Amino acid sequence: MNKLGKADVYMTTHHGKKTSGSPQMVWALAPRVAVMNNGPDTGGSVEAWQTIHDSPGLIDLWQLHLATRNDAAHNVPENFIANLGGGNNCQGNWIKITAGEDGTFTVTNSRNRFEKTYRKSFD
Repeated sequence: MNKLGKADVYMTTHHGKKTSGSPQMVWALAPRVAVMNNGPDTGGSVEAWQTIHDSPGLIDLWQLHLATRNDAAHNVPENFIANLGGGNNCQGNWIKITAGEDGTFTVTNSRNRFEKTYRKSFD
């Protein structure tokens, strides 16, 4: 029995490290969108990334940084990554979520101004 309910947006715990967000918890929340608050060399583990990626109902995963220790298959497309450089090359770009009164929300990447609006969930 899921006593937590579902979530439109999930922010990863502990920067998306290997021990973050068990499949049981993430999948029970069934987020439509997830934001991984990782650093270039911190978090963003393949295990956490895969758990979120495979979550039922997930539409998109956004990352704060390119996970430099992962292969291309375990990073999202560049439009969904706020910071592509690691170490001293980090530009401090952010990901913002803006909620609308009608239940929609928009996720914006400050690096490239890419944004995507998600409609209200009907679940």
